[in-house]
Parts: sequence; C-alpha cells; structure tokens
Amino acid sequence: MPVITSRVPDDGSFEDVVRENTSAVFGFLLRRVGDRSLAEDLTQETFLKAWRARATFRGTDSAGAPTSVRGWLCVIAANVVRDHARRAQRLPAEVPAPEHLDLPAPGDVADHLVEREALVRLHEALAGLPANHREMFLLRERDGLSYQEIAAALDCPVGTVMSGLARARQRLATAVTG
Repeated sequence: MPVITSRVPDDGSFEDVVRENTSAVFGFLLRRVGDRSLAEDLTQETFLKAWRARATFRGTDSAGAPTSVRGWLCVIAANVVRDHARRAQRLPAEVPAPEHLDLPAPGDVADHLVEREALVRLHEALAGLPANHREMFLLRERDGLSYQEIAAALDCPVGTVMSGLARARQRLATAVTG
C-alpha cells in the first residue's frame, strides 16, 4: 500500500516517486489505451505533469479525504488520457485484460503448473469483467488505491466504486473457484 505523504518531493527524491510508481501508472494507462507505445508516451507525460504540479499535492483530495501519491498520479494519468482522446478526437477504446500479470518464481514443477493454471483462470476471469469493473479491481488490488482515489481516477462516485468492486470480486471468485 502506498504511503500517504503530505507533499511530493521536489528534490532528487522525485526520482524515487517515479521509480516506485512507473509500473502502476504504465499499467493503468495501458489498460486505458490498449497500445503499449502510446501508454509509454502517456506515462512520460503523466510524470512530467506531476513534476510541474508537485507543489499542488497536499495528501488529501478536494473533500479532505487522504490520498496517496499513487492515487494522485492515477488522477493525473486519467486526465492525460482524456486530453489525448480529445486531441485525437476519439474516445479511449475498450481495452482487453492486462497482459502483464507477473508469474510467480518457479518452484516445484507441479506447484508451478497449478499456480500457472490458477493465474490463467484469473486472467480469463479478469478479461470477462466489464472494463470499468476490471479497472476498479486492478486499481484497488494491484495498485492499492483507496475507494476515494479510484473514484477520483475514474471520475465516478465512491458508491459506484464500492458496488463495482463487490460485483467484480463476486464474479472473479465464482470464475476462479468454479
């Protein structure tokens, strides 16, 4: 879970913010745009905007709820996608399930096969979720964002995030356990 801080560093430690959050921001953007090269470009744009706006980060959202640097970066990334879509005069495409799920380190061959089969079932179950539920689930479970941070990143009410996550978890549990 990302640590909530009251400000984004403006010295050399901003590099640490970039290093710790690049994978999460890139994954968020890749799921939104579906194109690896474009997601790489938009990731760079996101961190450039974050650097320029670092003094505006206060550790809380507009309602006063705590927010993490990662959540703040995901909001910036969502805005970068919207800006890009407006510039391109098209909406972001529905994106397939993420292709970059990490496999566990190989151990016993039988254990590895069981783990791989479970990951394949999970990947297929994730692909079967509606795009908005998949995004909510990954932002919460993979990236550790709070409900409020997810709502801000996806520009929807917190209640929508809560119900979407409940539905996603229920569908995933059913699909994975059979």
